Amino acid sequence: MQKNKALLPISVLFSATLLATPFHLHAAETKQIARSSKLGIELFGVDGENWCKPSAKLKLSLESGSALAGKEENLFPKISKIFASECPKMETAEVVVFDSDGTLTRSFEIAKEAGWGITVKAPLEVEDSQTKQSVNEAKTEQKDVAAIEPNTQTLQEDKPVSPTEQAETNVAAKPEQARVEKAAPLTAENMFLLAAHYKPEMLDDARVIDQLATLESCDRYMAVRENEFELRDWRKEVLPAVKSEVDAVTNLVEFSFNFRVNREYDFDTAMLDIGSFIPRTQEYNSTCGWRANFRNNVYGGLVHLSFEDLPDTFNRKIYLPDQLGRAAVDQLEAANNNIRVTYRARIKDVGIVENWAKYYELKAEFVDVKIHTGKQSDYLLVHHGQEKFAAARKQHQIALEKAEEEQRKAEEQRLAAQREHEEELRRLQRDQENAQAQRLFDSLAGENAVPAKLAALHHDGNTSFNNPYDLAARAFAQGGKFPVRAFVKVGDRDSVGYKATWPERVYLTGAELEEDEWYFVSGMIDGQKIDNTLQSMIAVDLATKCDDRICMDEQDVMDYVRSVYPQWSGMEE
Repeated sequence: MQKNKALLPISVLFSATLLATPFHLHAAETKQIARSSKLGIELFGVDGENWCKPSAKLKLSLESGSALAGKEENLFPKISKIFASECPKMETAEVVVFDSDGTLTRSFEIAKEAGWGITVKAPLEVEDSQTKQSVNEAKTEQKDVAAIEPNTQTLQEDKPVSPTEQAETNVAAKPEQARVEKAAPLTAENMFLLAAHYKPEMLDDARVIDQLATLESCDRYMAVRENEFELRDWRKEVLPAVKSEVDAVTNLVEFSFNFRVNREYDFDTAMLDIGSFIPRTQEYNSTCGWRANFRNNVYGGLVHLSFEDLPDTFNRKIYLPDQLGRAAVDQLEAANNNIRVTYRARIKDVGIVENWAKYYELKAEFVDVKIHTGKQSDYLLVHHGQEKFAAARKQHQIALEKAEEEQRKAEEQRLAAQREHEEELRRLQRDQENAQAQRLFDSLAGENAVPAKLAALHHDGNTSFNNPYDLAARAFAQGGKFPVRAFVKVGDRDSVGYKATWPERVYLTGAELEEDEWYFVSGMIDGQKIDNTLQSMIAVDLATKCDDRICMDEQDVMDYVRSVYPQWSGMEE
């Protein structure tokens, strides 16, 4: 396992403080300026990307056995070209020196006027005799100093990268000339600028300009906001700078976390488990919002940032076999199981959430994750780069597509089974209705057909009929009349009416009928005694003449049955 060259805070106190620092304030605290494997040194600028200042702070880390131990000041006159390229405005620099165990051994100040030699030397109490050697001994390291390798990330004067450009690097023909896109710290200011970059139409709202202009400080705004003319003049003054910042902001952000983990090494699989710690949704508020009421503008004074989900293999399980696993566990133990996770993420999607107050919602995907441990957080446990993320996303997409295909097939099978079940129900229903239709047909046209039933069907479509004797007896007993439907054969007419020849003791009145013909009649019935015999007296309202005792032929019956059961397949053989 090689050591990662990106070092973290200068002091243990700084790291401890960072654990309690809000998430959106985390950023890289050091930036590598130069290194030399031959001399065994690494030089860093303190304060990350913002290290370059007139009075800068530098951190020099020495590996065990470094030729510069105790005479570190000899290095800086030899790398003046790097200073001239990386930080032309630097005039003085405070240098702190750490040995391979992470122990602070020296501190001193160098100046440009002195050719980057020492101007103020302030040795620590722990400084040994090596720190007192003369600067004149620097000639013996001249060849070694020539091996210094400037950090290519800091030597290039990159133009601002637009957030819409998705390539993380623009690599030239030679690796040492690679141009690397710079990441911005994950701050509220950058998040609001990114939101405006993706939604430039929001800049038409003057309050949005006010909000962006007051992200760093709102004192000037608060001083002029009550005066319309002064506020107008101030907006004109800040507008160019705001638009310039919006245009230049990068969508690549970097931030870090410190964690204390519960490690567990699995000897069967050679996997080191250090737990899971993926950042989730973060919320950024306008710094001046509570006073300027920026929640009323188009932004809503609020930005939400959410990060993509990562598989556990990207931060939980680390494959470290044999001595790599032992070294990692030793480094974790030496650091009291503290780790530092540095994330680089790219803003991919931006939308506006419509709520009681609108706000921006940004979504980011990871492009790089490094996990360090060790006393100085300089021991690299694992590094997942852009290629790994691309492969993981591809694998995830394949898994999603496979799951969708399986779900589609399962849904097709479910629908097929449902259709089959519904078809079976329809078949059973058809069979049941066909059986009912067949029974109706048999009752009307079969061997057991009842003439009165068939005649009633032809009469008015109602197959019911009555026994005239029963109704007449009830009517006689109650002294009233009842509706009646009856099948009769008309006989001779006398003074009472038509006397039916079938059934007997039935008289028909109120209609002109033909003698010796079959009729189905409906009307009112009562009972009268004639010659001490109870007679059924039917006052006919409607009479249907039948050609025979059966009023309908077989085809008529079939047509009727189909009118009741349209799906009936026909008479069974």
